[in-house]
Amino acid sequence: MTYTDYPWPASWAGLDVLGGTCPIVGGPGYSVCQFDFRIATNIIGADIFETGAVDPDIVAARQSEYTFGLERELSRNFVFSGRYTHKQVDRAVEDVGVFNAQGSEAYIIGNPGRGLTCAISQEAGRPCIDAERNYDAVEFRLDKRATDWFFNGSYTWSRLFGNYSGLASSDEGGRTSPNVNRFFDLPFMGYTALGEPENGKLATDRPHSFKAFGGYSFNWSGNNTNRTTISAFTTIQSGTPKTTLYSLYSVTSGILNGRGDLGRTEMFTETDLSISHRYKFGRDARFTLEPFIQFRNVFDEENELGAATAISPVNFTAATLRLGGCPTSECGASTDSSGFQENRVFDTILTGGGIQQYVMNYLNARAGTSSGQNSAYGVANSFQGPREVRFGFRFFF
Repeated sequence: MTYTDYPWPASWAGLDVLGGTCPIVGGPGYSVCQFDFRIATNIIGADIFETGAVDPDIVAARQSEYTFGLERELSRNFVFSGRYTHKQVDRAVEDVGVFNAQGSEAYIIGNPGRGLTCAISQEAGRPCIDAERNYDAVEFRLDKRATDWFFNGSYTWSRLFGNYSGLASSDEGGRTSPNVNRFFDLPFMGYTALGEPENGKLATDRPHSFKAFGGYSFNWSGNNTNRTTISAFTTIQSGTPKTTLYSLYSVTSGILNGRGDLGRTEMFTETDLSISHRYKFGRDARFTLEPFIQFRNVFDEENELGAATAISPVNFTAATLRLGGCPTSECGASTDSSGFQENRVFDTILTGGGIQQYVMNYLNARAGTSSGQNSAYGVANSFQGPREVRFGFRFFF
């Protein structure tokens, strides 16, 4: 058959059913199933287990933080300080998704791991997945008060741990869809393909960070009417975790093995330089002209910032997992309704030991083909920007 054999009247199922319908029996078209990938969550009087809902007991997102530190003057111009900071997400607000019996996606707008989102998980015999983001840091800092020469430097040890990066999703390259990112969108989100909680080092975790800024200001005339300032900033930071991702039911940020299984990007270093000259003129030196030149990444470094971490372009479903050896007891049968198959897969991940072996069986059997492992998998694909030079001037009056 060719595409001309599928005109709109023949292809259309003729059934626009809220929440979708699968399978379609005796329909006028060729369609086998009709899915609703975003069932409205504000339908009054609807069955929340089929259509989703806004949790009537939803509460605002909340983050807690405490910081304490010490500061000591070492001499007239030098100050040494240290501090400890802890930040944590207490509650998040997200759309938490489930598949209904038809295989369509229904969403609860609420607090992950609490209230209605937890009740729906418990109804299906699944664990409640809470949002976790914990940040701990210890910083030591040395500052010199500004005179002709100035300096400050700091070293920070930190740890960013959890399964939820916040309003911007670092698991999706910094996607900014506040409160509706891919976190918790389907029941398996929050768990790896091995069936274990995915909590670990988040994608922007940098354990070690050193920063320093300093310079010298030359006062040529002795009365501040002609002053040249040379300053530089440098940073040395640990790389960020690289995590193998796979796609399951169109969720491309599924975690296959665990966070950071591919190690980290290389150490990041960069030095910037600035030179400016300030000339004051006019009555009482009320006007100032300041030309400047700035060098960003003065040494033209090319540190790795990211890599191709998607193991394959394949979008896994119950059908592809069965081709990888997943038994019908874990992935359903091809004759089952779509919703039944999907929920079997989710239960296998959450309570049955995971699907990682079936994913790898499928990819290994298709090595070297477009439906096998991505040939660029693990290869660096994002790098530090090249050296930049900027010229300009400022006029003050």
